[in-house]
Amino acid sequence: MLKIRKMRRSDLNTVSELAMLANPHATKEKYSKHILDELRENPDLSFVAVENGKVVGHVQADIHNDEAVLEDIAVAKECQVKGIGKRLLNKELKALKRKGAKIVLAEVHYKCASAIPFYYKHNFRITGFVQDLFGIGHDTIILKLVLQ
Repeated sequence: MLKIRKMRRSDLNTVSELAMLANPHATKEKYSKHILDELRENPDLSFVAVENGKVVGHVQADIHNDEAVLEDIAVAKECQVKGIGKRLLNKELKALKRKGAKIVLAEVHYKCASAIPFYYKHNFRITGFVQDLFGIGHDTIILKLVLQ
């Protein structure tokens, strides 16, 4: 049985491990701080997927005015292609709408380009790219979703 709930500080270690799947440019220690900062700043926009008592996915976002950035979404490799990412994304998008978001951006590291079809299934479209966003040689594909 899968449950989506708000992220807790006690989830940080597992979430940090999962985050490395979507953030090949980061180190777990440094990225843990980023996840914790996002959790503190946006507790209503930080969710985890729990299956059989174990955290198997997470999503976080940040919002400024009516524009949001999907900070992270990741699902454990052994749990992918089960609809968990879809459920996490839908939960996040509903929360962002409640907060007044009109546009959601997703930044996908080029090494994770295989995630782009996932975003396309959810009506995101490529809007551009940024060279060296996460450091030299770490180019990023930007996708955008206009919320209805």
